[in-house]
Amino acid sequence: MKNQIKDLTDSNILRGWLDSLPRAEYNKHKAGLVVACAESRSKILNWIYGRCKVPNSAKKLINAYTLQVSGKEIFTIAKPEELTEGVSGHASDTAI
Repeated sequence: MKNQIKDLTDSNILRGWLDSLPRAEYNKHKAGLVVACAESRSKILNWIYGRCKVPNSAKKLINAYTLQVSGKEIFTIAKPEELTEGVSGHASDTAI
């Protein structure tokens, strides 16, 4: 049997955080995400169950909410000014 590495998608991270909360508070915090993100309940559910991607702007709002509720941010958001390895931030004057 092959060992499979499960990718942690945004929905898995969000759902995992919700699952880590006491079961009695699950629906309360789903409703709290609706208010915190100013989005419809159906859109929040789409994010939770992986039907659509969680935008970076919403990740910041979700991080603020999770920090308030459980004391930790669940998403790691790369700063736009940080460049990944192999990416040049400056164009040279010469063409290749």
